[in-house]
Amino acid sequence: MSTGFVEFLASFRNASLTELLTFSILLSFALGITKVIYNVFFHPLAAVPGPKLYAASHLPMSLSRAQGLSPYKFAELHEKYGPVVRVSPDEVSCAGTSSFKEVYGARYGKGGPLTRDTRTAPLKEMFGAVGMFQADVQEHARIRRQLNPAFSEKASREQEPLVMGYIDSMIRKLRGATQKGEAVDIEKYTMWATFDIQGDLVFGEDVFKCIEKEQYHPWVGISVTHFTGGVYIHALNDISPWALWFWQIFLTPKSFADAQAYHIKTTLDLVDKRMAAGKTDHPDYMSFITSESKAGEVLTKEQMYANAQMLVMAGSETVATASATTLFLLLTNPETMKRAKNEIRSTFDSDKAITAASVSQLQYLVAAIDEAMRVWPPVATAFNPRQVSSGGCVVDGYFIPQGSIIGIHNHAVSRSEKYFKDAKKFVPERWLGDERYAEDARENFQPFSSGPLNCIGLTMGRMETRVILAKLIYNFDIELMPECRNWLENQKNFVAWHKPPLMVKLTPANRD
Repeated sequence: MSTGFVEFLASFRNASLTELLTFSILLSFALGITKVIYNVFFHPLAAVPGPKLYAASHLPMSLSRAQGLSPYKFAELHEKYGPVVRVSPDEVSCAGTSSFKEVYGARYGKGGPLTRDTRTAPLKEMFGAVGMFQADVQEHARIRRQLNPAFSEKASREQEPLVMGYIDSMIRKLRGATQKGEAVDIEKYTMWATFDIQGDLVFGEDVFKCIEKEQYHPWVGISVTHFTGGVYIHALNDISPWALWFWQIFLTPKSFADAQAYHIKTTLDLVDKRMAAGKTDHPDYMSFITSESKAGEVLTKEQMYANAQMLVMAGSETVATASATTLFLLLTNPETMKRAKNEIRSTFDSDKAITAASVSQLQYLVAAIDEAMRVWPPVATAFNPRQVSSGGCVVDGYFIPQGSIIGIHNHAVSRSEKYFKDAKKFVPERWLGDERYAEDARENFQPFSSGPLNCIGLTMGRMETRVILAKLIYNFDIELMPECRNWLENQKNFVAWHKPPLMVKLTPANRD
């Protein structure tokens, strides 16, 4: 050890507390400045476009996430800086023409698919197994094989009566509301219906009874807030793992902790009950998993614990958002509603004729749903961004080094004039061959993600959305209440959109 260093250390022996504190503050400040300079000018991502403030610190983007404003911020940054933007010291957002292939694709010959960022995912120790939404690429593939029988075409056909039953119950409840002459929050009804459907498919019975009671079950409400908590965890972890630790140990409200404990216990109890029941009187997910999975690939109880919540949430909240948003956009664009109404009411001569198969023939309604999911994607941000693997990757001409976090944010992609003409307008005709939109980059429309980690339930989700809207528009003339004219404005996003009431007045359909 050099003499000079020894003398430097010896100088602290006689230092006062004030001097030591001053030195510590100055040292921390110097290290912070050094880190900022490195992040902005010398970091491997320094060449990627983006605001210097975001390159310097995680704080700006973490603040946007914690405020529920990240979809708007990502769209703003891409509008200004282009298809590849550095949004924090080690994170990149992509919106270019090759992004889905390079970031979410199979990447044959390039080391395989990029794995999800799981730094803030629930620990395996919580359930004894990892869930599909937090699994690495290999584990995800195994879990997906185990779940595939529940999402096959055969399963969808056999589960159709269950789906129709809940949607028909929603229609009956809404008919009762029309007799009272009251405006109703149609967004709530779509949420209740889709949660009841998924609750039954996952747990084997009507566990939530949302439609029956016309209110949320506590499990559902806590699940929605779970996403909000996840966003805060993500934001705090990006700022500092120590900040996350401090928040979890000292600042988590007891009410929140109690709600989470109730939620976890209820999930475990529901899974235990379903798996103990064996066969049910109607086909749910478990009946197909147990009867059609290959030997050794049946989900264990621990795997069901880990996957149950996300199977319910992923198959319900997004469908309800797509349904309510499509209805809102149809109502605020009267010519599109007129065309959808004419198509539906001229196609069907009774409510019973509306089936999973028949709604797929409603070309204009299908186009309207796609357009609504483009204008206002149910999954607006990168729910699980990817972590760049060994060797890095190249996206739209920019090298992204190993260890970087990279994601595609649908709200930024689909509302960009670079990829879609009249991007912020609701124009279902763009999906029906309208020549004005022939140059649209349709490959950039991926509401269910893409590649080997895409949404396993997209077929069921599309079917539910089409049936819900077809039955609503067939049975009712729908009037949007004036106070909801700006329903989309100022919605906040915490993985899921936090939506205000969507108040409408329903009257029995006049088919004359």
